[in-house]
Amino acid sequence: MSANKLLYQSRQFFVSNVAASARIEGLKLSKELDQNLFNCIVGKKSISQLLEQSKQRYISQRLKR
Repeated sequence: MSANKLLYQSRQFFVSNVAASARIEGLKLSKELDQNLFNCIVGKKSISQLLEQSKQRYISQRLKR
């Protein structure tokens, strides 16, 4: 099996766990997060980029209050 396929499968496993954990907690993933997670699977975004974007959205929402 190629290294790219293994990387893809490991990213897919990680993303599946994230989505399952959210469902267990009663959360629904936004369309934006769902798309970002897909982009992570296919290698367009890194996990660190997703975390940074999430932090920035959280901070900007908190400042609006």
